[in-house]
Amino acid sequence: MSSDSPPVLIEGIGDRIRIYREAAGLHQTQLAALIGKSVPWLSQVERGVHMAERLTDLVNIANACRCTVPDLLGGPLDSLTRAPSPRSEQVAKVREVIMRTALPIVPASSAPPGRPELVGERVAQAWQTWHSSPTAHSSVGRVLPDLILDANTAYLAAQDKRRAARTLSGTYQITRLWLHHLPEPELAWVVAERSVATAREADDPHLLALGAWAMSASYRRAGQQEEATRVCLAAADELQRRLAVNPTNDLLAAFGMLNLAAAISSAQSDEAGKAWALHQAAEDAARSLGTTYDPWTMFGAGNVDIHGLAISAELGDHDAVIDRISRLDLDRVPSLERRSRPLIDASRGYIQRKEDYAAVMSLLEAEKIAPDEVHDSGLVRELVREILVRDHARARPHVRALAKRCHLLID
Repeated sequence: MSSDSPPVLIEGIGDRIRIYREAAGLHQTQLAALIGKSVPWLSQVERGVHMAERLTDLVNIANACRCTVPDLLGGPLDSLTRAPSPRSEQVAKVREVIMRTALPIVPASSAPPGRPELVGERVAQAWQTWHSSPTAHSSVGRVLPDLILDANTAYLAAQDKRRAARTLSGTYQITRLWLHHLPEPELAWVVAERSVATAREADDPHLLALGAWAMSASYRRAGQQEEATRVCLAAADELQRRLAVNPTNDLLAAFGMLNLAAAISSAQSDEAGKAWALHQAAEDAARSLGTTYDPWTMFGAGNVDIHGLAISAELGDHDAVIDRISRLDLDRVPSLERRSRPLIDASRGYIQRKEDYAAVMSLLEAEKIAPDEVHDSGLVRELVREILVRDHARARPHVRALAKRCHLLID
């Protein structure tokens, strides 16, 4: 393509809805009736004028068109133009080592296996990097292949299997989180299952709770919100019994995080009352923790506030989103990744109110905090795409520049 040619805007959710609708032999009037929406609403979604940001809408559309939610979000269709991923090489290396460690066989290597406690220190460092580095996606992605391999090797060679299993479970936890944010749903699911299996072997209630948290994220990604909520609440009930006997901070933080995850999936299921009740349970747990934050999940008071804004966004209450962002103290959260999330959610609210300038400014602010979190986000790409589709936004150089950094425009 010549330098004088305009950049190409990659297909978005609306394009994929149209493709799957036509493949299912449905007219717009038929699909609109099946999902309980108007024909103008569906037409605007397919043209990119309006974004189908409610997951419940996407689930209904996927069911009617006989496809999956990941298909609508950007599944591997040869006929679609895919956004080039800056993490593709890192993902390929992680996928390779995940496959290599599928069987309990010590890899052929001249290097002796590392001690589980030393590998554990590297796991802790990876979690710290995830929350403290503005380029966390690329930084963590660089260390994951060796970390996964070494954690598996140390586990297979260890005499104390339970202790080594704790380290291995923690390795899979950070790997799952990294994959989830790219997103790589299928591989993230495999890793989440491994995190649960190793947590069971370690007989560690904290890791088992985090395993449930990981699985719930995979269920949400697959559009199975009810199962995501069920998994979280079952694990939270077990933690509540343990907390009655041994009220430790790590278990209390895990209990709170499970309630927050269940609140999000409940909001995505349009269960507002349940979502806010679960959010209140998490807020009570955060109050008991005081200023303490969990080093892995970053559960604490500020994180509860951030999830409150996310619940409003999932429920489609965009006025509440804007109100909450104006009162949110981002400095309360010791995690750059978490600080960027409410700014992205706020952009959703501004876009729904047709306040494009404020939406872009919110995304640019999020980009300053955590560039990788913005550039790798499918949601951000859809938000920027919607702004670009509106004619009055095409001439803005800062919008086009953001679209290119998010791999939305191809030169």
